[in-house]
Amino acid sequence: MPSSSDKSAKTDFPEGKKKKNKFRMFQFGSRKGNEMDPNNRNKRTELSNGIYDVKCTSSGDSGKGSDGFEILPNNNANTRQYSADHPDVAASYNAIPIIEVTNLPRGGISMDTAAVGRVQFGIPPETIKDSMQLGLNVPCLYIVPIERFCREMGAALGVNLAEFEFPAYFNFFVQGKKCRLLVDSLDAEQNIRRVFNETLLGPAQFRRPDNPIEYEEEDFDPEFPREAIPNFYKEFKHFRMTPGGELVLETLLNFSHFEMPRDNETHENLGVPPPRKNKSEVVEKKEDTVDVDDSDTGCLTRHLSENSDEPITIGGDKRRHMSFDNIGADSMSSLAASLDLGTEGDNEPPQREELTYAHVKWMGDVATVWQNDATAEQIASRSCKRVEIFKMPGATDYVLHDIDENNFIVGKVKFSGHVRVPDDLSVTGFNNVHDDESSSVVTSTSEDIFEAKLSIENELPPTFHPPSFGVTVLGNSHGFDKSGSTSGYVLWINGRGVMIDPPPYSSATLEREGIRQRTIVGIILTHCHADHDAGAFQKVLTGSPVVVITTPTIYKSFIRKYAALSEFNTALLKHSHRYKPAIIGQPLRFQGATFEFTYTLHSIPCVGFRVVWRGRSMVFTGDHFNNPPVLEKLTEQGILSKARMDDLNNLPLQDCDLLLHESGTPPLHTPLDVLLKLPAEVKKRMYIVHTSALPVGCELKVAPTGTAGTIRLDGLDNYGKLSPDAQQEWERGTTSKKSLMRLNSAHQSSLSVLDTFEYSNHNRGASLGSFGGKSLEINLTREENLPPLVCLRPMSSSDSWFSLNLLSAVPFLSSLSYSSTMEVLETARVDTFCVNDVVVPAKRRREILCVVWEGTCMEREFVDDNVTFVPKQKMIKSRMMSVHHPSLGKHGPYVKGSRGKNRKGAVWHAGDWTGPIALQPDKRLSGESSLSKTHDIVAISTQVVKVT
Repeated sequence: MPSSSDKSAKTDFPEGKKKKNKFRMFQFGSRKGNEMDPNNRNKRTELSNGIYDVKCTSSGDSGKGSDGFEILPNNNANTRQYSADHPDVAASYNAIPIIEVTNLPRGGISMDTAAVGRVQFGIPPETIKDSMQLGLNVPCLYIVPIERFCREMGAALGVNLAEFEFPAYFNFFVQGKKCRLLVDSLDAEQNIRRVFNETLLGPAQFRRPDNPIEYEEEDFDPEFPREAIPNFYKEFKHFRMTPGGELVLETLLNFSHFEMPRDNETHENLGVPPPRKNKSEVVEKKEDTVDVDDSDTGCLTRHLSENSDEPITIGGDKRRHMSFDNIGADSMSSLAASLDLGTEGDNEPPQREELTYAHVKWMGDVATVWQNDATAEQIASRSCKRVEIFKMPGATDYVLHDIDENNFIVGKVKFSGHVRVPDDLSVTGFNNVHDDESSSVVTSTSEDIFEAKLSIENELPPTFHPPSFGVTVLGNSHGFDKSGSTSGYVLWINGRGVMIDPPPYSSATLEREGIRQRTIVGIILTHCHADHDAGAFQKVLTGSPVVVITTPTIYKSFIRKYAALSEFNTALLKHSHRYKPAIIGQPLRFQGATFEFTYTLHSIPCVGFRVVWRGRSMVFTGDHFNNPPVLEKLTEQGILSKARMDDLNNLPLQDCDLLLHESGTPPLHTPLDVLLKLPAEVKKRMYIVHTSALPVGCELKVAPTGTAGTIRLDGLDNYGKLSPDAQQEWERGTTSKKSLMRLNSAHQSSLSVLDTFEYSNHNRGASLGSFGGKSLEINLTREENLPPLVCLRPMSSSDSWFSLNLLSAVPFLSSLSYSSTMEVLETARVDTFCVNDVVVPAKRRREILCVVWEGTCMEREFVDDNVTFVPKQKMIKSRMMSVHHPSLGKHGPYVKGSRGKNRKGAVWHAGDWTGPIALQPDKRLSGESSLSKTHDIVAISTQVVKVT
């Protein structure tokens, strides 16, 4: 660093360079201005593969002001005379071809080098699938960004930018290679080591060399059979054993670091620009242009080769062109400012510096990575291929040099130190249909779904009706499948969602389907592998507060892992959510359902569970090695106890209405052959997850993804089955008066609303008991005229909690005292509205606070001819289930194209609210929007809208 006295020294530069800054660039040999150290006037500098002869020349008397280095002859073919500031060197560096760079869809960039193959900067979740989809080789070398956690507002907030687990797994288990991580500090390496040891080998207490424990007592109910408790020490060690010995972190990962230059010196033994064929040859600098987004932080999609005239593109809507050498010049200017390198003249702006070889050598920290088969002798003599990666000050930019066996730079690229994750990312393979008539059995092909989506997506907003009990599959594949997302689900209980191992971007994906974050009230975490917990970490840090449900051991592992990755304090992470422990052998009640958890057989602690709601049940196996013959062998080897084996073999696979069973490559996952041998009755209600595809002709089925594939267990035909004779009579219309559904004894006591349904053979009429003090008649003409599902949702003890949860999002209400909050709740009421009913009329939008509980509403223009006011005495039959004031009226049926110019009107989904601007700061959704005086808020969900 120059001293203060040095700032006044005059510094001269090669001819053609206009002097602007007092210290435009650093000179080699001395940092004391234009006066060279006498000891350096004839200096032999050992660099790279040989000795470079450098002679200082001075022309102070000639008035040219050109101090520099004279290149002396050298007979070594592998070396060249060298001065980083010499015009010949600069021209040679400018002529080096630019390396091709690919912008990855999920974020980060991939660069193709001749020395070490692909090099990737930034490691967002499922990043290896980007390379596979683009036909690129999955890299072995990854540059870990300084910011290992996305802090930008948007869909990517909370995304892990250093998800190295699956790149390491893919390289080791598929490519047979080690993965190398280039990190910026020793602390970063230590944090990554802590994370990988936790996820690869399991929690430390089960594998420490001295006094390892077999299990954590707090995970199990005191009455749980002691002999059935797993011995995690033996089980995890069994999974760590490979033909080459016990698996350790170094089996899969290597680390490299950046090195700083010594004081007052440059880096030694660096690659150099190749010599020009003819010294007198004029090198024309091509204007290799790149497109850069407005923030100058965009990553390069690709660079042109040296002889290509085609422009280069970078992601972003608003773009401009600039030359390669100007990229990141702002960062160089900021560096000059930090060094107090002022400019001459009054208010003269600093000149944008070109990125030169001297900048890179003097200012960058460097890391060297050699070709895989390099020997120690080749490394010592610098006679093999390598890449040199420079981290510029502040890590705002990086420069990569691709160096051949002759120590010449054969390719270069400069890229931003910021990992930009697109805002429009969603769960891969999530087939969305904007329709609330989702079916429990999906027969549509992906082409059908796509066509259906195209036909309505520009007309009406999505309207999804969550089941009272069911599941939406977010992803049904694994971490190595390029065309699918990792397995994850939303379990619906009384219309509220509980995420199970959500994939990354799950919340943003559901938002596009009209499923707001406040309708997701919990997360079940089965284990801490990256393909299962990456989305969970993102969810707990964004959106509304949720409850995390898992065992104490898995929860502590999760907190340790993401505290190390994000560098957040563990107390802060725990404060971001509420934790509800799942105890093995102890039923857990949540949102009106009962859960029973069990530890499955996996390489780290992992749970599966059974959930029961009003007599209906589902089983989620989680990651599990289910292979009875092998389990018996493990018992013989003493790894499993007899009771533990029986517990694994007796998972409630047959005692459920829906089974989601994983399958994959053993020994971590269940072989498909085992599932094919299950009884036909089990296979009939089983869906396979965690697999990319099933063999042709296989009698098993893959779980359908997306809201269109939501599996519902709350439909009228699911509560109980008619006998075959009664079913035939119903189809013929000759059945005498009977209950609408013949419930099994296990279901009868728990179903209150459905028990009142009756029908007769003459009109298929039915009554729905008493609703709001009135007997409501509905017309049942087969399935299409069944009552809306929202109206059939049974009351739950958690309804009050959910109502308060929705109201807590409203400003002012969240700051009320307990007594004031109770007063608000006393005045609130819950109403239901049929499709096209007016929920809030235009004339009252400034007065009413209305929170949407279920369904979707939108603005429709108020016109007298389009609104019908139903007489009170006819309200019941015409509105079916509506019980609000008939004076509000209802709009005519929506006709395709009728939205017209107002198609950008506001939309409210469950969890949204409208009211005075003081209670709804988003003006577009408030009662003071630009359309509030002329537009009603109207229900558009065919399954009824419920509001508070």
